[in-house]
Amino acid sequence: MEKKKILTDNLEIGMVTAEAVYNFSNHLIISSNTTLTPDIINKLKYYSIKSVKILFPEDSGKIPQNDREDGKDLTYFEKIQVSKEFKVFETEFNSCVNDFKGELNDLVVKNGEGIIDNMLGHVDSIFKKARNPLHLLDMMLCIRSYDDITYAHSMNVALICNIIGRWLKLSDDDLMVLVTAGLLHDIGKLKIPPEIIKKPGRLTNEEFSIIRKHPEYGFDILKNKNLDSRVANAALQHHERYDGNGYPDKLKSSEIDFFASIVAVADVYDAMTSNRSYRKGICPFDVLEQMEREKASYEPVVLHKFINNTAESYINNEVILSNGERGRVVLLNKNFLSRPLVIAGNNTYDLSKMNDLYIENII
Repeated sequence: MEKKKILTDNLEIGMVTAEAVYNFSNHLIISSNTTLTPDIINKLKYYSIKSVKILFPEDSGKIPQNDREDGKDLTYFEKIQVSKEFKVFETEFNSCVNDFKGELNDLVVKNGEGIIDNMLGHVDSIFKKARNPLHLLDMMLCIRSYDDITYAHSMNVALICNIIGRWLKLSDDDLMVLVTAGLLHDIGKLKIPPEIIKKPGRLTNEEFSIIRKHPEYGFDILKNKNLDSRVANAALQHHERYDGNGYPDKLKSSEIDFFASIVAVADVYDAMTSNRSYRKGICPFDVLEQMEREKASYEPVVLHKFINNTAESYINNEVILSNGERGRVVLLNKNFLSRPLVIAGNNTYDLSKMNDLYIENII
């Protein structure tokens, strides 16, 4: 019999597990040699299990062909991209972003009545295409090719704000305001020349100075709209940093609107994990580590909740380490969430104590 890792979305009734499956808390969900039923597959999805090792007879001809032409296994995110569930999500996402583009431009010259409701409807529609917040984050990481970065990025930030707001147990009314803040945080970029916004590669100092004006432009657009004041504040303050090293006003700690602090975390995570013309999107663990190392820049409660919940979702996932070894994430380090404990063969690596070793990819 041959073992093959299968994405949970692609499991079929009658398949047999090659290994036991555990949840984030290391509690047994199903044993090895379990024949999958509809209820068991739904149970795996409920616990956000991303993939399962399945037994296949070597001569069955039924082993899924998920390998690339170069013979290397698909990464975890590449496997998501070939799933049926992702295809549905991608279609909905692209449709919503296309509508949102027109609505965001309309909002610049209109009072916003009805437009905001339509925008929020798009976020809700996309959110419903995912099983849970962590599944949504994973699928968002797989949609990384846009012509209009500002619009897709704003939608992504709104979706991440939705996730963080739920994790923080915000009220429904506050959650709606927060998501609106995410949608509109970069509206000031519509006042920036498109040749600067879409420029491949690094900006000149002069171009960067122009880009840095977008928070003030956004605030000027939103301040007279019939919106909660926190929405305009998020546009103005999402580049402020908790330690006072942000812009445009070098605000610090409690001087920064709490919703702007949430938008800041969502904004940085999406920007760093997204593909750009001059670089590929960065591995989530690398992004989380950089944010954790720069934790003085972010509101502490928001940052801890986001990093903890996001990193925890990858427990039991297989990863490729920077030394080439293939291992499994088994435990988070409470004092350094983005550098977990990884078991690779007979070796156990505590990445929190090994600065020269890191997770290179998730598989």
